[in-house]
Amino acid sequence: MSRTIAAIGSTGQQGGAVARACLQAGDWKVRGITRNVQSRGAQAMAAEGAEMVTADIDDHDALIKAFKGVHALFCVTDFWQHLGLGADAAGRKEAEQAFNIAHAASKTSTLEHYIFSTLPNATRLSGGQRPVAHMDQKSGVDDRIREELSDLARKTTFMWLGWYSANMAFFPVIRPFELPLSGKWLWMQPSKADALLPICGDVGANVGAYALAALNNPERARGKYVNVRTDRLSFSHIIGIWSEVSGKDAEYVSVSAETFEKLWGPAGREMALQYASGEMWDDWDTQRPGEMCTPEDLRIKPGELVDLKGNLTNLKSKLLSG
Repeated sequence: MSRTIAAIGSTGQQGGAVARACLQAGDWKVRGITRNVQSRGAQAMAAEGAEMVTADIDDHDALIKAFKGVHALFCVTDFWQHLGLGADAAGRKEAEQAFNIAHAASKTSTLEHYIFSTLPNATRLSGGQRPVAHMDQKSGVDDRIREELSDLARKTTFMWLGWYSANMAFFPVIRPFELPLSGKWLWMQPSKADALLPICGDVGANVGAYALAALNNPERARGKYVNVRTDRLSFSHIIGIWSEVSGKDAEYVSVSAETFEKLWGPAGREMALQYASGEMWDDWDTQRPGEMCTPEDLRIKPGELVDLKGNLTNLKSKLLSG
């Protein structure tokens, strides 16, 4: 008998990836949770076979109703949509929404597996030197789940996502740009050229693969952290791959956090803080000893994942035009 998974953010990258992976697996019914079932994204997901249900993640009672009867649940929240409030307030708002979802999930008697898209705690891991609002607040929800919702915690797979390689095609703060008259392209970021980034590769493919693997191996994944990562590369290596794929001569330019914030405002500041913290601890696999669940543990085969180069290759037509 088919089980049902509800996916928060089913019209977005992460939730959509999980929804599609479960639909393609054939043994899951998918319930997409969205604020507007008439939106283009919701209609597209419905056409693929998902049941689309209306619920606002700020509405606890609506979530409980939307989760009724589900066996698994994927949760993702969005810090960046709240950034106009300021980074700290945006982080608090996201954490409030994430815990609201978790609390509603804890009231779902049929729930067997909860997957929460979260992040490491930058302040804790940098000894207080590198706080990052969107990382710290989201990580704080992990702690609250463990402390206040212990039954749910035992059913939870905490999923970390590294840097989105698709940002080089779609996110202005991260995209390389053409230098007029020279024929060269520049990638200007607030970090050292040799600093390493944990990269999750193709979100649309890899989040779905990891989530489905966790659902298929619950005894290995529940109560654990999984790190969705295909690469750990330096900024100079990343732009080298971008140059190879795009066919354009490109250079990396390191700028100060202050300059980046002047250029891009709060989003620039938040990225600069994330990069600065990453310079202190670039390997997330070492951060929760004894609590990590590896791709091998989940029986994920290398060919199931799409790395940075593969993702950029698939997006080649978008790299220069946006």
